[in-house]
Amino acid sequence: MTFPKDAWELLNPRFTDKRRQRMLEVVSQRTNHIRLVVQDIHNPHNVSACLRSAEACGIQNTDVVTLKEKFRPSTVAKGVTGWLSIQRYFEIKACVADLRSQGYKIVAGIPKQDAVPLYDLPVDQPLAVIFGNEHAGIDKAWLEEIDHCFTIPMVGMVESLNISVSAAITLNHLTRTAHQELGDSYYIKQAQQQDLLNKWAWESVKDPENELARLREKN
Repeated sequence: MTFPKDAWELLNPRFTDKRRQRMLEVVSQRTNHIRLVVQDIHNPHNVSACLRSAEACGIQNTDVVTLKEKFRPSTVAKGVTGWLSIQRYFEIKACVADLRSQGYKIVAGIPKQDAVPLYDLPVDQPLAVIFGNEHAGIDKAWLEEIDHCFTIPMVGMVESLNISVSAAITLNHLTRTAHQELGDSYYIKQAQQQDLLNKWAWESVKDPENELARLREKN
């Protein structure tokens, strides 16, 4: 959906100064360089925790691929999904085509022989990070599309981590490292920030269409 270009300008006075300032600070630190892709995550708490981690790390775009499982975020996602741009896909091929058209390299946490430690993943190009089903992992259709496989180094006795924990560790590391290497080019452009502010303002109002019409007439 395309939101009115004057939504933020006209609607932001409805927010408190603290809320308005927070929204401006958050949008200035949004990035498209790292992207989250989740596929068939069964547990609503897990998928919601992944989305919360993405939002907390400043990631704007997330993709939800549902081949077998329904997209069922839990209450953990309350207050988060509205700040994200979530794309839905029902087949891997369509998701991959969109990612490639936007210049993304595709990476996944798979303990293959050629997998590299998470901390050695290159971040000079945009990365789409895939997390799959808790039990089955990612669908095999992804395998021929993956540019890099990685593992999360662990020094304890456990051999695996919960998917939401893995996502949090991975996204935190990649966003921090990419920002350090890329500087300000890591963040979304001013025009994209304005589009997001228009979206957030529009979605924060109960009846935005009528409210905007009233404010335009008033001005």
